[in-house]
Amino acid sequence: MRKAIIGVVIALCFTVLAYAEYKPKKVKLNALERVVVGMLLPKETSFANWKILNDLKNELSLSEKEVKSINMKESANGQVTAKWGAVPIKEIIFGEVSEGWIVNALKELDAKEKLLNEHISVYEKFIIDSGGKK
Repeated sequence: MRKAIIGVVIALCFTVLAYAEYKPKKVKLNALERVVVGMLLPKETSFANWKILNDLKNELSLSEKEVKSINMKESANGQVTAKWGAVPIKEIIFGEVSEGWIVNALKELDAKEKLLNEHISVYEKFIIDSGGKK
């Protein structure tokens, strides 16, 4: 019985240490990158993760003023132009769950060879800058 209690205490200590080591990821994103990251988020989640997903979507969303600043237009031949640089870069904090969503989505696109040009700077910030971890 005593060994079982000691085992539980040791397991609990390791669990606490594992959580203590994680530091939220702060990422500076421009307007286009915010849109791209928003598109990488899961469409469905558990009840427990719903608030995380909802808060992150709100943080990534462009304000009405930012949308006007971008001045997105579509030409007659279907080309879309936008002034993405008109919106200041915003630092977004990603927790362990939300960072995992983005990393997993990017790795899945990479494995399927479906990364687009728009994904590359986001891939660099989440995968390359993290030393390929995750």
